[in-house]
Amino acid sequence: MSHVQYSSGFRIDLEELGNAKGGHALVVNAAQSAGVFEIDVKRMKIDALSATGHKWMLSGYGSGFVYLSRELQERSKPHAIGWLSVEDPYGDRNNEIHLRHDAAARAELGCPHFAGMFALGESVDQIATLGMKNIEERALELNRFLTSRLIDSGWRVLSPIADERMRSAETLVEVDDPAAVVAKLAERKVIVTKKPQGIRVATHFFNNEEDVERLVSALSKNG
Repeated sequence: MSHVQYSSGFRIDLEELGNAKGGHALVVNAAQSAGVFEIDVKRMKIDALSATGHKWMLSGYGSGFVYLSRELQERSKPHAIGWLSVEDPYGDRNNEIHLRHDAAARAELGCPHFAGMFALGESVDQIATLGMKNIEERALELNRFLTSRLIDSGWRVLSPIADERMRSAETLVEVDDPAAVVAKLAERKVIVTKKPQGIRVATHFFNNEEDVERLVSALSKNG
């Protein structure tokens, strides 16, 4: 289940879903939410979660992370192993395999992507310094301003915003020719993403109301 849907920006209530999962495992794609929304895997009863580092985590391509509950780790079998997955990685024995007892350690396939790890670590430190709650509140505040300005300017917002619990930091705006609009906005140094129904606008904590006004103005000129 996606925490935030990548096109419409719909945000699901993970805590409500976790409480209703019963005997099923709750597996979450947090690519569009980690770094902008608070996630408590214990309170939300999440069994597995994955996220990229190059989106809201601000740490560049090639980085990311996976969380697995200890219970799920113990029940899971590795689909791939590497030289660091075994008890004696320097034994160079090819006739037998003894996997490490720690389920997480068995996932160590080889030399890790250190550059991505260091970048992600610095991003996590910055996010922690700013405060996850502060980032979330600012992102939602700016999104409310964005959707209000778009609607006031005559644009149709397709994202679910009637229920604040479903609001995210991504907004889908209906336009007739998404590709052309994206290109025109890029010429004005306003970067959005093309979607089949229109354009997706994403604002993070480093954006501000001036950025929103630049977008609305550029859309009106493109109109």
